[in-house]
Amino acid sequence: MMPIKKYFTISLLLLAMLSGCDKLVPVYVFDLTRLAADGTEYKGNNNYQEQPWPCVRDNKSGLIWEVKTSAPGLHAATNTYTWYSSDKATNGGWEGKLDGGACTGSRCDTEAFVAAVNAERLCGYNDWRLPNRVDLSSIVDVTVRMPGPTLAVAYFPNTQSGVAGYFSATPFRMHESGAWAWRFDQAFDFVAMKDKPAYVKLVRGTAKTTGNEKTSTD
Repeated sequence: MMPIKKYFTISLLLLAMLSGCDKLVPVYVFDLTRLAADGTEYKGNNNYQEQPWPCVRDNKSGLIWEVKTSAPGLHAATNTYTWYSSDKATNGGWEGKLDGGACTGSRCDTEAFVAAVNAERLCGYNDWRLPNRVDLSSIVDVTVRMPGPTLAVAYFPNTQSGVAGYFSATPFRMHESGAWAWRFDQAFDFVAMKDKPAYVKLVRGTAKTTGNEKTSTD
């Protein structure tokens, strides 16, 4: 058995090492712009409850993101969807599950939600899509500790935490029943089941490399 004094000394050393870990993680500085309903730059007071904004542009990646609302409706933050894609070329071998979530404003699966947002022309655009695995990683701040949210909450209010996570469009290569998702409370990606409801945040545009992208291998 290790002597108590020696054990205590080792514990202090480990604590000292861990306390310095934050200094080893580079701080990523986001460059984000709030957008108004017509796609122009937002001119409000930056208080979402008083003067909300529907979209945010990441000036580093060039992507434009949907912003979720606290009120019920198509963009409600608490809406959930099952993963569904009828495109056999990209759905990983299984289309997923139709209408298996709990939502308002559309059928409760990812394909239907994307179609509804494009029909609405959110911020003036009709090319919204489910973000891929790397797209989602670009808005994650790994320096934020649990319980998060591990993204810029001043720009993305109403972000949901929890095990369900946010679906990406990227199927899991090892099994057709899964798709990659991100959790914003813990800043990591994981494989979610397509037929289990999860949250969704849509994006538009083609991403430029920002240096903030993170993924693990399949």
